[in-house]
Amino acid sequence: MPSRTDRAARFPLTLTGMDKVRIEEVFRLGALRDGVQLTTTDIRFPVYGQVVPRIELELTGPGFAKKITVRVNQDSPFMFDGDQLSAHLNGQQHAIASTQFIDGDRAPTGMYNFGLMRENGMRSFVFDYHTYCAFSCDFCFKESEWEILALQGGASSNYTSNFDACLAYVDAHAEEINQNYDIIWLCTGSITNEKLELERHCLLATALRKVGYTGGIYVSQVIPDRMRRDAAHRRDYLTTLREAGISRFNSGVEIVNNEYRQRYVHGYKGTLTFDDYTTVFADAVDVFGRLEVGSCLLAGIEPADDTLRGLETIADLGVCPAPTVLTPFVVRQMDIPFQYDLDGLIDVHVGFNTIIDRYELPVFSGVFSLA
Repeated sequence: MPSRTDRAARFPLTLTGMDKVRIEEVFRLGALRDGVQLTTTDIRFPVYGQVVPRIELELTGPGFAKKITVRVNQDSPFMFDGDQLSAHLNGQQHAIASTQFIDGDRAPTGMYNFGLMRENGMRSFVFDYHTYCAFSCDFCFKESEWEILALQGGASSNYTSNFDACLAYVDAHAEEINQNYDIIWLCTGSITNEKLELERHCLLATALRKVGYTGGIYVSQVIPDRMRRDAAHRRDYLTTLREAGISRFNSGVEIVNNEYRQRYVHGYKGTLTFDDYTTVFADAVDVFGRLEVGSCLLAGIEPADDTLRGLETIADLGVCPAPTVLTPFVVRQMDIPFQYDLDGLIDVHVGFNTIIDRYELPVFSGVFSLA
């Protein structure tokens, strides 16, 4: 049987910018972009229809600890054997410590959980109480969840029961929430009923504060149509969120370049432009404060210059960017081309870190993060 080194040598990778970041970041970014080969038979996971199998990994090194969720790709130059990630880079074998993370309560199979309640990176937790989304983005991670629910015959389209389950979880796990998480994300999906969306955000935030949670409560939602068009209504909406105990407003730009937005974002959300986002963000910064507004941009789905321009623009407004790396979750998403190679992704990562330093931004490193 060929050794791990021999196998890695069959998938050599040449990088010109390997010395721009620490080796752990080379592996983290490379695995996010290209996935990992499995070189062990000890990992088992279910196969669901068109869902691309994924595993969640913890990467560690001196002063370094991050989680990522990556697809299984037997053509990837990055190989996971259960104890480490290895690769043949610039003619040499390299490896870093890595173990699979399994959440026995929420994801016992070891695949990353996209359900109602999930951990997202270190000391971060998500309530995602609508599951299905009223909008359509070709790159969305929820495509995998919908595929699984369809095959299982799941009934999670009942938004009322989903939301009630989240409220019940807060009461039942108050001590765990208070001790383990610095950030709680409230995500809706989203829905088109603006009033109901606002009401549920506020009810869940109030419940979290009632059990003594003092950390950050971050709302993440699509900008409603009236909110982008009516300045007075927009400020009222944002103020209501803040007064309910929500500490940050987030809405994902994802794609800056309008040509690429129209290619991959459909329906109402596809009519939102980058200028619409910046208009809303300017008021949100006034209501919540500098760096208490956030947005996600998607590295790899559009030219790097557009992503970096978007990150710079919103950072200058006082918005905290949290860019992620494009990765396919279902088979058809594998047809979305990644716009640059790993050297290009390293350059975008370095460029974003320059923006972080320039604007003194906090760094959130979730399981898909560019940072």
